[in-house]
Amino acid sequence: MSSSEFVIDMQELESLLDETAGSDGEREFGTAALAFLRAHAQPKPPLSTTWGVGPEHLELFHETSDDEERAEADAALAWQRTKFEAGFGWIGGPSEHGGGGYPDSYDRLFRILEGRFDVPDPSPIRIGIGTVGPALVLHGTSDIVEQFVRPLYEGKSIACQLFSEPGAGSDLAGVSTTAVPVDGGWQVNGQKVWTSNATFADIGLALVRTDPSAGKHAGLSMLLVDMRSPGVEVRPIQQMTGGASFTEVFLADVHVPAGRMIGEPGAGWSVATATLAGERKAVGDRSHENLTRAVELLRHLGDAEGFDDARLRRRWAEVAIGVRASRLRQQGLQSVPAEYVAPAERTADKLLTAANLAAIGDLAADLLGPRFSVDTGEWGTFAWNKWRMGALGYRIAGGTEEILKTLVAERVLGLPREPKELR
Repeated sequence: MSSSEFVIDMQELESLLDETAGSDGEREFGTAALAFLRAHAQPKPPLSTTWGVGPEHLELFHETSDDEERAEADAALAWQRTKFEAGFGWIGGPSEHGGGGYPDSYDRLFRILEGRFDVPDPSPIRIGIGTVGPALVLHGTSDIVEQFVRPLYEGKSIACQLFSEPGAGSDLAGVSTTAVPVDGGWQVNGQKVWTSNATFADIGLALVRTDPSAGKHAGLSMLLVDMRSPGVEVRPIQQMTGGASFTEVFLADVHVPAGRMIGEPGAGWSVATATLAGERKAVGDRSHENLTRAVELLRHLGDAEGFDDARLRRRWAEVAIGVRASRLRQQGLQSVPAEYVAPAERTADKLLTAANLAAIGDLAADLLGPRFSVDTGEWGTFAWNKWRMGALGYRIAGGTEEILKTLVAERVLGLPREPKELR
C-alpha cells in the first residue's frame, strides 16, 4: 500500500468518525481510538468484488487445521492484550475490574473503526468477550469477575459455552448433564455438543442439572469448568463442508470447586438466558461487509448465468433489499441503550441474518444448476455450496428458528402463547 493510499484511507476514516460519533465525548473517544489504531495497524483493503479475482471467501465457518486454529487464537489474544493495555480492550466493562466504564455506544464506535483495519480475526475469543464475559459480570461475584472475566478481556484466557446436548436439541432446559455435591464442590458428568473453541479454551460455562427432582428450569445451575481438568475430553465434529469448527465435550467425574458456581443452585436458567441473549446478538451483529460482498458477487454471477430471466433478476433485488433492510434495523437497535432493548428484540436480528444467508445461497444454487453441487474447479461456482451449507448452521446457532420465532411472536408481538401441552 502506497503512502498516498494510506492518506486517502485515513481521510475516509475521519469522515466515518464524524458520521458515527453522536456526542462530544464520543468524538473525543473516537479520535483517541483512531490514533491508537493508526499506530498499531494498517487500513484493511476491502474484500474484492471483482469476478474471478482472488479467493472466493464464501465459507461462513472457519475451516482450518488445528495448528492454524491455534495460531489464529494466539494472534487474537495478542491483539486483545494490546487493546487492553491501551484502554480499548474492555470499553464497557466495570472500571473497578479494569474496564473503561463507557456506555455501549462507545464500544460500538470502536468496533466500527476497528473493522476498517487489518487486525487479527477475533473469532477465537469472541464467545468469551461477547457472550460469556457479559453474563458473568451480570451474575457472578466480584471474585469471579476479577479471577475469570478480566483475563478474557486482558487477552490472557479463552472461554467456551457448554450448553447444547445431543438429547436436548433446542429444549435447552432439558439438559441432562449432572452436577452432584461432593467434598469441596461438584462432580460433573455428561456430554455437550456443538461447542466452539473448546479445543483451546481455558474455561467453559456449563449449564448443568443439580436438582433432578425440581422442575426443568428450576433444577438447573451454572458452573465454570476448567477445560484442562481431568475427565474433560474434547472431540472435533466433522462438518458436511469439510471443516471442523465445532466439538463435542465429554465430562467424566469432573471436579468443579464450590466457588465456581455462578449464582445460587437452581438459578442457572437466568444466567443461561443472559448468555443466550449475548449469543443471539453476536449472530445478528455479524459483519454485513461479507453479506454485501456476496450480494455483489451474486449480481456478477447472474449477469453471466441467468439474469435474462426476469424472475431471477427480481429474486436478486429481493435479496439485496433484505440484506440492506436487516442492516438498517440493526443500526437502529445499536443506537438504543442496551437496557432499553428486550433480549427477544435482538432475536429478530439473528432470524433476519440467517434468512438472508439462506436466500443468497438458494439463488446461487438456482443460477448455477449442477455446478453448484459438483466441484469443477471453476471460480465462483462450487464455492457457493459451502456458503449454503454454512447458512444451515446459522439457522441453529443461538437457538433454532422455530423456537426463536415463537419467542418473538409471544414476547415482542404479544400473540397468544402456545398451549403448554403442545410444547
